[in-house]
Amino acid sequence: MIAVLTVLVFVATFAVLYRRSENSHMAVLAGAAVLVAIGALSGTYTLRMVLESIYFETLALIFGMSAISSLLGRSGIFVRLAAGTAERSQGQGRWILVMMTLVTYAISLASNSLVTVAVVVPVTLTVCFRTGIDPVPVIISEIIAANLGGASTMIGDFPNMILASAGRLHFNDFIAGMMPACLVLLAATLIFFEWRLGDWRGAEIPVHSGWVREEESRHRTVDRRLLRFGLAIFAVTVAGLVLAGTVNLRPGWIAFAAGLAALALGRFEDDEFFAACGGSDILFFGGLFVMVGALSAAGVLDWTVGWLEAATSGHDRVRAILLMWMAAGMTIFVGGGTSAAVFAPVAASLRLDGDGQAAWWALALGIMAGSSAALSGATAGALAMNQYSGFVRRHPELAAAAAAGLQFTHREYVRWGMPLMGIFLALSTFYIAVLAG
Repeated sequence: MIAVLTVLVFVATFAVLYRRSENSHMAVLAGAAVLVAIGALSGTYTLRMVLESIYFETLALIFGMSAISSLLGRSGIFVRLAAGTAERSQGQGRWILVMMTLVTYAISLASNSLVTVAVVVPVTLTVCFRTGIDPVPVIISEIIAANLGGASTMIGDFPNMILASAGRLHFNDFIAGMMPACLVLLAATLIFFEWRLGDWRGAEIPVHSGWVREEESRHRTVDRRLLRFGLAIFAVTVAGLVLAGTVNLRPGWIAFAAGLAALALGRFEDDEFFAACGGSDILFFGGLFVMVGALSAAGVLDWTVGWLEAATSGHDRVRAILLMWMAAGMTIFVGGGTSAAVFAPVAASLRLDGDGQAAWWALALGIMAGSSAALSGATAGALAMNQYSGFVRRHPELAAAAAAGLQFTHREYVRWGMPLMGIFLALSTFYIAVLAG
């Protein structure tokens, strides 16, 4: 009975999130409070179990990397890099897509996808509308590149931060286990877009020099002082993460110390501190860990592990691959961070005779594939859509072009994302089959 009630609260919480994404951390905290109350009344989920369910190292990683990303973003270097890349494309549609995809991947190696998309999408819109290129395929490619870049490193996205804590993994583990696979998938993405670009439409737009200058003026300023501080802190952080396994330090606490330094040097206003240190994300994932802990206490996750092992009959490769596909399917609806939190205990319980880390890479690749399939799974999807809508609202003369078919919608994204998810899962299945053998 408790297990059923716990699952119902979990599903209801994410049904609310699916319909209303604003203040998502408040909905998760409310769901966590309900589950803690149910556990306390039934005696199945004690306060000690609640505290043990929280990956404090993940929260430290989120805090530290959010602060460093905010400092670098405040310096203007990300926008300058994106704008310079777009300018060098010389207005050629395919070059714009390839170059912006690559620069998005590079930025997202060290910055979460929300920061990355917030930087590159406004630049993309300015350049594409100015040169008469449909921006929608470029934006979709950038969202997917942000997912791939984030999945390549331990610090690039929230799911990997969760997996790092749950699996006691280090920075170098992700470089060796995830980056080669993600680079292959990045190449597959570019090939796929090249194949599909026969659908690319020109955008006959009346270009007004005033709004072009207005948008481009946002891309020019770089605060060199903040840039020096940001690059120095980031370099020291990466060096510490690389050496963490050697000196027996956990990566989260290295990132936490670096985040404190970034906040101290970042010149953030009082009302900017909460966002700069990832406050909403910390609250969201803190509540999510408590909710997943309730699922574990109720026996739901143990049942999942038992079913997975029984269904695969001791075949390690099949078990890891099934985990990957399950994670991909769930991520489409609830997002990567939730899938990572739910499936991390499952991955930790799987017994694989091949590569001991294969279950973690299977989970990470499944989450990345699901994140790329639909805007509901992509962390930055809603932000990109809002930026597109806001850009058109700021410049009413572009509304006619948007109404004529250059619209960024859920349906248009799925036309690209779903086939790519299939490609990603097919290639990842082969990769995991080799590792888990």
